Amino acid sequence: MAPSAPDPHADALEALRRPLAGRRLLSWGLLLLLLAGFALVPLLLSQKAAKAQAAARPEPLDRPLGAEDVRAFRTALAWDRVWDAGPLDSAHAALSLDCRACHAEPFVRVRDEDCTACHRTVAAHGGASPPIAGEAAPRCASCHREHHGPMGLQVQNLAHAGGSCIDCHGDLAARRPELGLLDASDFAAAHPEFAVRVDDGHGGLVKRRLDEGPVSEPTGLKFPHDVHLAASGIGGPDGRERLDCGSCHRLRPDALGFEPVRFASDCQACHALHLEGTFARRSVPHGPLDEALSMIREFYGFAASLPGGLDAHAAGEGAVQRPGGSAPRPRQEDALALARQEAIALVERRGCVVCHEVTRVAETGRPGTPAADLPEWRIAAVPSSHPWMPGARFSHAAHTQMACTDCHAAEASKTASEVLMPGIGGCRDCHAGARAAPGMVRSDCGLCHDYHPAHAALQASERLFGRVREEARP
Repeated sequence: MAPSAPDPHADALEALRRPLAGRRLLSWGLLLLLLAGFALVPLLLSQKAAKAQAAARPEPLDRPLGAEDVRAFRTALAWDRVWDAGPLDSAHAALSLDCRACHAEPFVRVRDEDCTACHRTVAAHGGASPPIAGEAAPRCASCHREHHGPMGLQVQNLAHAGGSCIDCHGDLAARRPELGLLDASDFAAAHPEFAVRVDDGHGGLVKRRLDEGPVSEPTGLKFPHDVHLAASGIGGPDGRERLDCGSCHRLRPDALGFEPVRFASDCQACHALHLEGTFARRSVPHGPLDEALSMIREFYGFAASLPGGLDAHAAGEGAVQRPGGSAPRPRQEDALALARQEAIALVERRGCVVCHEVTRVAETGRPGTPAADLPEWRIAAVPSSHPWMPGARFSHAAHTQMACTDCHAAEASKTASEVLMPGIGGCRDCHAGARAAPGMVRSDCGLCHDYHPAHAALQASERLFGRVREEARP
């Protein structure tokens, strides 16, 4: 076989295969030149522009040029934007000249610990109840992105209030059934009925959904709202008067809840605890029963030591009086009888029993007190107040155009144990979902819920969490 002819392009191919002399060095040189063009040139141009601006001032600056001075006068074609990330949010304006306040490590993205170094009171999502275990929480900077202008964070917080929540809560019931939470993806179309926390009567709180039937909790009180809100009014110290919800319920300054109803300011005007028949119109204190009974016993004991006694009781039971004579001085045994009679009348007929659940017991008063020789009663305890919906945020100040009874069915409530919280149906009369609707309030997740438990109701739930437990419905 004849030998093959030599390839005429072999030499050219071999030349291409050989490394170009100095090629690596040339590559590094071009890279450094490119970096210099994108870093040094904008910096020099910006400094030149800022100096020109400072020179144009009628008075020279009494401080070195800072980032805000440079940003205030952009260079031609905005070259400085290559290295300038943009202005900080107004809340972080004090850190504008200190990049390391957030960027603790060069060329490393902002870490959560860099944020919480200042925001120490921001609680984890879910509060004291454990977050969704096993699922990493998103980074702070995934929702709070800086360098988008003075209002950048506020705008982003609104934008992240809906979609990011649904990513997790849209299928939460199937994905994490052990949490006992229901799916929620849109207030108007896919949101569970409201749930309230109520006292279980044993020092704990249980969750009840309003669609499971009438919700009640023990209060130890007998208070008919319908009687006090009657259109015809109710008897008061100055005759019949018309009451409304605001007569007893006063908003706190934060408008998230109400001040506690107090006997002295809200009830005493109509339900004064006066002793009957005393010329001084003495009243017993509202509070522990043994203190009230001790005051009654001391009052009549003191009356027995006065010359002439009390005219109001001189002709009463246990007193002896000659026709036409002056009122005799009550004896000590008369004082005990009068104190016992007054205690029974006040507790069982016209005083405590009107508002409280009272039970007489086969005992005498508390030992060691002046009331030790008087009868004894048990008054049902009134549980301390607690947040009804600790996971929700609601401002009554934003609903001043509504009447209280538009949402709370107080005018038909006959017992104090009824929980008068409105269901979701009433809110949907005015609130649409994430999509706006004519005549409706657009309502995404962030309108009623906080990602971080920061407002007053959630802070209260943190303190009460040790009492909260789930209870299976029969």
